[in-house]
Amino acid sequence: MKKETVKQIILTADEGMYLTDGDTYGKTVILPESADQSVWREITEEDYVTSLSENIKI
Repeated sequence: MKKETVKQIILTADEGMYLTDGDTYGKTVILPESADQSVWREITEEDYVTSLSENIKI
């Protein structure tokens, strides 16, 4: 058996907000320790819904 301990960065959006890096959205994002967390930002729920609507259009 192999055991490995990995450090992670966990980002959690404030109430009523979502996290995005421009491609992915979520309330909680788990990143490897070496990830560039500066690309993640909070957006409002309204902006999140608008982004989803724009991405769904065919």
